[in-house]
Amino acid sequence: MASDFSIGAGALFNESPYKGYNENTIAVPLISYEGDNFYLRQTTGGWVLWKDSKNEISLTASWMPLHFDPDDNDDPQMKRLDERKASAFLGGAYYRHESWGSLKFAVSGDAMDESGGMMGEISYFHPIRLARLTLIPSAGIFYSDESYNDYYYGVSGSESRRSGLDEYTAGDSWTPYVGLVAKYQLTQSLFLNASAMYTVLPDDVKNSPMIDRDDSFALMTGLTWRF
Repeated sequence: MASDFSIGAGALFNESPYKGYNENTIAVPLISYEGDNFYLRQTTGGWVLWKDSKNEISLTASWMPLHFDPDDNDDPQMKRLDERKASAFLGGAYYRHESWGSLKFAVSGDAMDESGGMMGEISYFHPIRLARLTLIPSAGIFYSDESYNDYYYGVSGSESRRSGLDEYTAGDSWTPYVGLVAKYQLTQSLFLNASAMYTVLPDDVKNSPMIDRDDSFALMTGLTWRF
């Protein structure tokens, strides 16, 4: 595969699972790179250990943007909770490519020890190319262990006494999702990009007193220039 590098900017609308957040749209950089030994895909970078026409094994470093800042929250009880920070995760990924689509298996752990948790993913995606338009529908499931979920969604005894929210301990969970990526070629180098993901929150997340919804939706649009 020849190297493929693109850079651009976009806007991300993301429904926070937490109560009290009303500002859901932010500007985001859009950077991607595909090379023989290294790739950058959304918020994940990978060092390819082995690859052929159907298989790819890589070490990965990912940025997990989920966070909670009580100073940015409008709910008076939520404002009295502790901060939950975003973190970097290190792990590995395996891709299997077939004519009917591709499978991804990934696992990673919190490298900054914010939650001390582990995450995994099993997913399917299938690129569909139509002249200038490329569509990539996907479906999958995320796994989050007890440490990850309890850090981001649990409420400690001291937080409960300060805020009035019920004390809560979260267990591990499986989170299903469906997604769609679209890329339209405007010129030889300029592309219009859009991606959407719909997620169903599992019981161990939505039962938290920090959460006020059953699902979540994210939409990103932007322009990129391919070199």
